[in-house]
Amino acid sequence: MFKKIAVPIRYIYTHPLTKDSKFSALLRFFNWQITSRLSKNSQQVKWMGDIKLSMQKEMHGATGCIYVGLPEFNDMSFLLHFLDAKSNLIDIGANVGVYSLLSAGVQKSKTIAIEPIPQTFQYLTTNIQLNQLENLVTAYNIGLSDKKGELHFTKDKDTINHVTAIKSENTISVNVDTLDNLLANTDLSSTLIKLDVEGFEYHVLSGGTNTLNNENVMALIVELNGSGDKYGLNDEMVDKQLLTYGFEKYDYNPFTRELKVLTKFHDKANTLYIRNSKLSVVKEKLKAAPPFQILNKTI
Repeated sequence: MFKKIAVPIRYIYTHPLTKDSKFSALLRFFNWQITSRLSKNSQQVKWMGDIKLSMQKEMHGATGCIYVGLPEFNDMSFLLHFLDAKSNLIDIGANVGVYSLLSAGVQKSKTIAIEPIPQTFQYLTTNIQLNQLENLVTAYNIGLSDKKGELHFTKDKDTINHVTAIKSENTISVNVDTLDNLLANTDLSSTLIKLDVEGFEYHVLSGGTNTLNNENVMALIVELNGSGDKYGLNDEMVDKQLLTYGFEKYDYNPFTRELKVLTKFHDKANTLYIRNSKLSVVKEKLKAAPPFQILNKTI
């Protein structure tokens, strides 16, 4: 129990948005720990601006929004500075919809949210409806791979549900398609892709040749954490794949709005990839974007 509490507290103490306002963040943390245990029902939590999150106790991945505002601070800030009403987000592995809500709810960007697990998909659609974003978010309850078919997924691991070869009472069969098929008739103007599929990234990208060759796909946020080992894959394969399509690795500093080229991808967090031919366009968008406000801070 102590470890479960110590980890988020340490996270609060070091996060860029809360390290100087620890007391308020700790109050939010302990308030959620108490209220989520007292109620079996979902709770509506005010998040950013007018955006609300429908939250339940078991949603460990989304609780960071309560504690620190933007749990993946650099990447979420990039999204908020890059996207606008003329942009698009493809949210692959949307979970309960945190990235999709930032895209559509805050920036009014057209958003496609893809979530394979039926129960999680229900949470996703609840958050879309709660914020009246049905006109901006199209949600798909499918998985993505390098070919159309059917795969088994775990269903009881919150943000780390993944493709598995094991069939059991804790897995579920899911229809899968390719990224190219899904986006065949989609306007991809000024598009950002967020990809979080717990080690299956290589197969998802392999089904997106046309998409990745589209110059309007300007950037990707990709989680690389070694999870591909269980499929006989590795993060180096994903990195090489994206470099082949003309993308390069970067870090983003939300306070200065500057991009720094990386020589190595992040192996325990997200990595930002930007198309080389669109780097100047992306930089201009980042610099020109209006600031956003979160936890009484202007970024």
